[in-house]
Amino acid sequence: MSSSAETRTGCADLTFARRGGRTVLAHSRVEAPMTLVRPFGLPDGRQLVQLITLGPGFCGGDVVRLCITAGEGAGVVVTTTAATRILSMHPGMHAEQRVEITAARGATIEYYPAVTIPFPDSAFVQTVSVHATPGARVGVMETWALGRTARGEYLDFRSLSNRTTLHVDGDLAYADATELEPDAVQLTGAAVLGGRRYLATGFWYGATIPDEPRDGAADDDLLMAFAQSRPEIAYLRALAGDAPALDAALRRVTDRVAAAWALAPVPLDRFHC
Repeated sequence: MSSSAETRTGCADLTFARRGGRTVLAHSRVEAPMTLVRPFGLPDGRQLVQLITLGPGFCGGDVVRLCITAGEGAGVVVTTTAATRILSMHPGMHAEQRVEITAARGATIEYYPAVTIPFPDSAFVQTVSVHATPGARVGVMETWALGRTARGEYLDFRSLSNRTTLHVDGDLAYADATELEPDAVQLTGAAVLGGRRYLATGFWYGATIPDEPRDGAADDDLLMAFAQSRPEIAYLRALAGDAPALDAALRRVTDRVAAAWALAPVPLDRFHC
């Protein structure tokens, strides 16, 4: 359990540019606990970057900033090599991550980290701020476990806060928030949550997704909505009791986005431990 009251800061600042028909990592600066695997190019000219959190996970007092910028025509996929763990921490402490994404005209940024797992007595605050120019394309999709299933933990964390905003040419175009405080509100059997152990959220700017019959899927394992909130913006909300069922549904979602953007699907499970 983390006990230090000291604030520890880290960052990953990545800038991508289009050069000679391919995207390159033009600038990078990383500070622990963040680091990255050497980027590599995808066949269609995009670049894929895998981020790593050094050590066992986020501790109380950690503040991490992730900044992703893509210049005109650049294409990048950012993911993580493994689950992000939010470790147990003393009362009054929390870990924080600030994600800032900037996409120029003609750029494509996809931010698809692996699952985040909050441990018992942990508190995590995340903000995702996206700034896009008309003509850019941005996708953000995140998955949250509501505890370590193998240990029988469910909603044992202290709090989980995630707020996402999209600004296009400076105007707010999309916003969503997830706020979970199991100690303050009884959530175990709450309505739509209904004991499900996994949560996924996402949005895509610059995307028009054709309707399919299962866009509003609901069964014992999966409750999902994937639709347009307005022209050019699609959103995702999903709850699941089973991780494989959710993973399969999210693969279908990213494949459909890739098809809408005339891009090759990226098999994200190949890059996750």
